[in-house]
Amino acid sequence: MPAPRENVTITWKTITPAPPPKAAASDTVLRNVLPACEALSELLRSAATSSEPILLAVNDPHRSTQTRPVLAALANRARTAVRSGGLRFRAIVAAGTHRFKAQERREFEHMTFLGCELNIEQIEWHDATDVGSLVEIAGVRMHRAVAESRFLLPIGSVEPHYFAGLTGPHKTITVGCMSREDIERNHEGAMSPASDILCLERNPVHDGIADVLQRLRALGKTICAIGEVVCADSIVAAAVGDPLSVLDELSPCVRDIYVRRISDAVDVLHLRVPLPLGRNLYQVDKALKNNHLAVRDGGGILVEADCFEGIGPDAFMDLLRGSTDYASARQTVLDRGYRLGDHKAVKLHHLMDPACRGVRVAVVSPNLQESDLRDTGIEVFRETQPAVDRLKSTVAGPFARGLIIEDAGMVTVTPDTLTKPL
Repeated sequence: MPAPRENVTITWKTITPAPPPKAAASDTVLRNVLPACEALSELLRSAATSSEPILLAVNDPHRSTQTRPVLAALANRARTAVRSGGLRFRAIVAAGTHRFKAQERREFEHMTFLGCELNIEQIEWHDATDVGSLVEIAGVRMHRAVAESRFLLPIGSVEPHYFAGLTGPHKTITVGCMSREDIERNHEGAMSPASDILCLERNPVHDGIADVLQRLRALGKTICAIGEVVCADSIVAAAVGDPLSVLDELSPCVRDIYVRRISDAVDVLHLRVPLPLGRNLYQVDKALKNNHLAVRDGGGILVEADCFEGIGPDAFMDLLRGSTDYASARQTVLDRGYRLGDHKAVKLHHLMDPACRGVRVAVVSPNLQESDLRDTGIEVFRETQPAVDRLKSTVAGPFARGLIIEDAGMVTVTPDTLTKPL
């Protein structure tokens, strides 16, 4: 990378999530939505009549989902829908391939479930590599709790997702509870150009999830999802019902809050990624994927995150380090087959490769060392200003346009010059 240039002036603008005006409190939003859903009432009545437990599938601590207020609202709804004490529940934390230490699990369970006034008989954590807990169902291997339960009630936040289109409760009850091998097969679709942020139609990742949902229903499962849109740690919108219908209903709100347009791509992009997403570089990469189109080819991106867990999975970094450019990274995947996380490394190479977009990337974190990202093309800094000064070398003239994006793991910014609408 060329030496820093001191004579460049960057004019900064800032973009933040935009909560709806006069947004109601989380409990008010949920109180207005849950009683109106006949599908939820029918699920509660059927479960009470059969005495079979309802499986609550909830997101893990990596997600911004506000699960506790949903459980409180569900308890209130259950009291009016069926006789007191007539419902049984079990819960699964749909962790996908994420792993958590015992202390993290205890803290999450205490914060999420303790005193929620639902009769939860058992709480399990999905482990995608635990062969003993996985069974064949709906054409994939999933946690046995999904196979054993007739009534499924996934809870999830609907958010922009850079290759699944949107994340939400449809992913919670499928990808969140699948084996690592099946998640890998689904996520291989992320290598397709059709898998993109906010794009569901003909998206192979989304289509794979929808297929599993259809197969689960064909096996006699009753699935009623609770979806929420979260902004500033508060639920600003919610929907209940069929998992894919929930996505359709909440998608306009997600776009209003998290999708922003700018007149043209900027010279330098500053992405701020708070926790929980900012826990490691592998997760932080979502902010890059959300917003890479907001910087011009040959520009610079600064990513600011805590990264207290370090860089993340070894496979992701192995491909990033082991390939010199975009073409070699893609060829490696073609030669040996796709591995979970490959899409992230391949797309990073496309972003940074001078033969492709030639964007320079710097990371500001108190918990990363230069050695962590050696041979990746990504520079590491402890403080913001030195990183900004370094990226000034990407600017051709004395003036530059800079854009700061708050909560960049959720916010998606694209230029009006982009012909493909989001």
